[in-house]
Amino acid sequence: MNCAGTGNAVKTAGRDKKTGEPTHFPIDAFNRIIQINLVGTFRCIAKSAQGMLSLSPLEHGERGAVVNTASVAAEDGQMGQAAYSASKAGVVGMTLPIARDLMAEGIRVNTILPGIFNTPLLQGAPENVKAALSASVPFPKRLGMPEEYAQLALTMITNGYFNGEDVRLDGAIRMAPR
Repeated sequence: MNCAGTGNAVKTAGRDKKTGEPTHFPIDAFNRIIQINLVGTFRCIAKSAQGMLSLSPLEHGERGAVVNTASVAAEDGQMGQAAYSASKAGVVGMTLPIARDLMAEGIRVNTILPGIFNTPLLQGAPENVKAALSASVPFPKRLGMPEEYAQLALTMITNGYFNGEDVRLDGAIRMAPR
């Protein structure tokens, strides 16, 4: 199981561009991002775990493994990413407790925090944007490839001792404030 999400870049507070009046990020928009990324992930885990409970345990008592998707923004979110960062940090924060909740049933839970990946969404970006993003990665100076994400997810699934962990997969990038 893999649960991803969505995010919007909007400042927590600022000024109206026309009037100069102070404004704040709409709470409904913040809640929507939390509902999609955090509550949605929890719902995916709960439904998947319920299905896994109906399975007979394997040789070592395992019934399944959950691999969640968070983001490096969970640890170093940028300006305008308060809702997105909070939602992804919540996914990281619930990984170990849920792994502990499900341990007696033979279900493991882990989370991947991807950096900048060459996804279909990013493939639509202009070449200069993709080049700048690639250059921002310390090493290797390129975007992450979907197969690299898949390799880590497969390791989390097949290694029976891998449980309750969150792992960055990001070429050592640390997001700048902007």
